[in-house]
Amino acid sequence: MSEPAKHSGLSITTRRWAIAVLRCAIVAIVLVGVGRRVWQEREKLAAYDELPHPGWLAIGAVSYVAGLIPCAAFWWLAMRDRGARPNWTTTLAAYFFGHLGKYVPGKGLVVVIRAGMMGGSNVSLTVGAITSVHETLLMMATGSLLALVILPVLNIPHREEMLLCAAGLTAVFGVIVLPPIATRVGHLATKPFGETAEAEPHTIRWLTVLIGVTIISLGWLLMGLSMAAVLAATNVLPAVLSNLGPLKALGLLTAVVALATVGGFVSMLPGGIGFREWVLIETLAPILGAGGVVAATAAAVLLRVLWLVSEAVGTGLFLMLDRICKSRRIETH
Repeated sequence: MSEPAKHSGLSITTRRWAIAVLRCAIVAIVLVGVGRRVWQEREKLAAYDELPHPGWLAIGAVSYVAGLIPCAAFWWLAMRDRGARPNWTTTLAAYFFGHLGKYVPGKGLVVVIRAGMMGGSNVSLTVGAITSVHETLLMMATGSLLALVILPVLNIPHREEMLLCAAGLTAVFGVIVLPPIATRVGHLATKPFGETAEAEPHTIRWLTVLIGVTIISLGWLLMGLSMAAVLAATNVLPAVLSNLGPLKALGLLTAVVALATVGGFVSMLPGGIGFREWVLIETLAPILGAGGVVAATAAAVLLRVLWLVSEAVGTGLFLMLDRICKSRRIETH
């Protein structure tokens, strides 16, 4: 009787070490990917003479972090719909840390990070993975829909092509995010964990999806404001405002940021590198007039660096907050 117990204990210890090594490897891969990306963008920014205003950059960073929180809120609601009881702080920490995984080739690491971190927060790996996939798809669907709604009222270059892309992306993602289909797609995300979702008795409610579309739309608007802050930091926002006016300018920046991000996601490039910048430059350069290409390029690159740093700082802050809250819960009990 003692031998099986000893063998079982050894097995558990080995498994814990394997999980710890895997987590360290994931962190190392993420740090290398993020560091490489920052270095690449730093070299591009060195060719631009204008020094960005730090105050506007701070506003842009706060707007971006605030824009991601509604997406994390939908993920939290989706996990609750599937019978889990996730902690708010752990959800935020896992969500932001997962964003850093997109800078590594392939999209699977994002799901692995988020589901793995939620594993110790009353959430099974299956539920964490399926709902993480659903959140990502709903974010893309909502961004495409916003672009499709906003673009017809704007008189900008390449509007017809952008509308066509927005319509196609809305149609595809709009179908995939329907709860029954999203669950089937999410089954694929459980394979890295060796689990199956067939036994899960709960599903995401249609009402939760509608709530998600509403709050994630607010998140995209905040990301549009982040783009506006970057343009203000590089002293080119007045040109956009004079051509379009405040409301249409915000609409344009929201639509173009959403469409560029969704297109970058579809491209499967790490972090959508290159594709997102191309969409931003092609859209903004004609509006900025003389020197528009240089100014738009600098703004697009600066936006990427700002968002990357914001994700990293947000991850650190929410990890600290989660650790503090867990310590207090232990002390209370």
